[in-house]
Amino acid sequence: MKINNQNDKMYLIVDTTAIIHFSSIEENLAINEFLLLPEGLKEEIKSHKAQTIFQLIEGSEKTIFDTPSNDALSEIRIKASESGDLDSLSITDIQVIALALDYPNSVILSDDNAIQNLCAFLQIPVKSQFFKIKSKRQYFWKCNVCNTKFEAKRTNCTECGSPLKRYYVKFR
Repeated sequence: MKINNQNDKMYLIVDTTAIIHFSSIEENLAINEFLLLPEGLKEEIKSHKAQTIFQLIEGSEKTIFDTPSNDALSEIRIKASESGDLDSLSITDIQVIALALDYPNSVILSDDNAIQNLCAFLQIPVKSQFFKIKSKRQYFWKCNVCNTKFEAKRTNCTECGSPLKRYYVKFR
């Protein structure tokens, strides 16, 4: 796991929703804050507006591109599987959260429900622009015919073959 020794610096880790919704990210950076983006973020950006915003922050002296450590990626996949968020997270989402493990002085900028939920389990700070989850959730899938529950996403029940529906339990 990478550990940043520059304790006076804060890192704002940006996901795709932050690029789309936080149009003035760079303008609002404090003196000791830097943007940290996973290498694969650019591939997720589709709209012209988001591409323009990305180009503006991409050239900034305060923007850092990095790849998370394998240890952090593994830990995120395990925790996402436990919370039931794994199937809702893209590869880039997983990289965003893993970078927060590698850079302890960081805050994730995201309006993504699954990112926020997993960060709540991991106690990683998140800032959002429009959507902030109120409580963390643990997801599971359940057959409405035979009531069999599954921790991991499946298309059909292994007991009776019926379709499954996603449910959750709230945590404080």
